Amino acid sequence: MTLYGHPWSINTRKVLVTAAEKGHALTLSFVNLPRGAHKAAAHLALHPFGKVPVLDDDGFVLYETAAIMRYLDEALDGPALWPDDPQARARALQWDRVQQSYFEPPVHGLLVHALFSRHLGFPPDPAVLQAGRAALGQVLDVIEPALRAAPFLAGEGLSLADLTWLPYLEYLTQIGEGAPIEARPGVRAWFERLSSRPSWQAVARTGMQPYDADADADAFAQQAA
Repeated sequence: MTLYGHPWSINTRKVLVTAAEKGHALTLSFVNLPRGAHKAAAHLALHPFGKVPVLDDDGFVLYETAAIMRYLDEALDGPALWPDDPQARARALQWDRVQQSYFEPPVHGLLVHALFSRHLGFPPDPAVLQAGRAALGQVLDVIEPALRAAPFLAGEGLSLADLTWLPYLEYLTQIGEGAPIEARPGVRAWFERLSSRPSWQAVARTGMQPYDADADADAFAQQAA
């Protein structure tokens, strides 16, 4: 299976860690986002909206991160990452949608302004930073009771719902915005459980050096060789 994406892309990382949890390593085909490769005709033929990631499983081409994650869970051998129990399954879907609807949009803005503004040389917007931090705290307050009651969002077992949050939480800690995670014992313990898993360790350590698109492409090519 080939995954078209970028190693720093949050959604690419969601898919990579899903495959790793199943005991499978995808072949990552580098898409140079800063150079606009995702808008080139060759990539648009795979993803008409010009996004990453895209999965190619022997000619079966699939885009949209959640769809890819569910496909990998069902298509690959390994531990199931979507609950069988109807209530646990509904709970996993609930927390997945909470991440998508209430957590991802403001936190994405926080990450872009706190991290990529630093690397790409434009000043961050204080209003965006403040809004992102406020939204982060509100959402973590909502999931904290669930994570004090159980080790994972859907209960006793790891699910795709947990993996959708993990790349965001990792980046927040790396850019110095991890205090809200540390301040909530349930969230902190959950993040520690997730980030210490071998699957995530295999995916996450790309470094946070100052960003240069050409150097990034060269480094990735050498790493993949």
